[in-house]
Amino acid sequence: MEVARTRLDWVDMAKGLSIFLVVIMYCATSVGEDTGQAGFLHWSIAWAMPFRMPEFFVLAGLFLSQVITRDWKSYADRRVVHYFYFYVLWALIHIVFKELIVARDVSGTATSLAWALIEPYGILWFIYMLGVFGLVSKLLHSLRAPNWAVLGIAAVLQMANIKTGSYLVDQFAEYFVYFQAGYLAAPYLFKLADWVHDHAALALSGLVAWGVINGLMVFSPGFRMDPVHPQMGWAALPGLHLVLALAGSVAVCVAAALLTKLPWMRWLGWLGSKSLIVYVSFVLPMGVVRIILLRFGLDDPNLVSVIIMVVSIG
Repeated sequence: MEVARTRLDWVDMAKGLSIFLVVIMYCATSVGEDTGQAGFLHWSIAWAMPFRMPEFFVLAGLFLSQVITRDWKSYADRRVVHYFYFYVLWALIHIVFKELIVARDVSGTATSLAWALIEPYGILWFIYMLGVFGLVSKLLHSLRAPNWAVLGIAAVLQMANIKTGSYLVDQFAEYFVYFQAGYLAAPYLFKLADWVHDHAALALSGLVAWGVINGLMVFSPGFRMDPVHPQMGWAALPGLHLVLALAGSVAVCVAAALLTKLPWMRWLGWLGSKSLIVYVSFVLPMGVVRIILLRFGLDDPNLVSVIIMVVSIG
């Protein structure tokens, strides 16, 4: 049982890597927005752009098969209400803190609270979309929609680069394919993690090769470093972007499986087991500490980004 538990620890390790990437991204872009400068974290997160958010949804879909056949009440409690509860709670906290307490904008606060029920609010869009993806997946399962057909249609939606102006619709089209991919590929990813556990050297070699290829695709002609919205090169092309996102998601799983072999990295797995807590709450200390540092005249994008990253996760 201990061996089996160890071999499943890679899931928490992967979630730990995921939350690090997300926190780094928001810390870097927020500092870039305030200072107009790009630091080394901007380049790091630019390299991870093809898979940074997709792998989060792939991991979220890994255990869907274990609950999708449950009755609606049991399923909704686990995969729909669970996420909407956290979304509503933290949307209220974020909006009241940022718009009522800090900005003292009563009418703006009321407007944001109303819109947050219709459109995902700020960084919490991920939690909102998990609830939506869970609901849609159950509906499709109840209608006996062929899983691979759903995946194919979701892939077409992603490659279509849909821009309707509705954040809910656009994010659904962009990311539903990854949630479905995690759901359908789960058995293969668990087998891959077992294989990595027993073939560490070969897995590490493959990981290095993938990292180089991913970087070449991102920093290819067309790449533009912007402190807030960097633009990928060839990696942004429809179809290729989807392939790189899925490849990067698999790579995160491989990296996580390798990290479980390092006892001194167990803290990352623990952090991954608390990833939802970090995700909904890190933006508040991030904003407060960034404002304090900048007001004291510290505007080096590298140092400020690292400090607020450590504080936010801490």
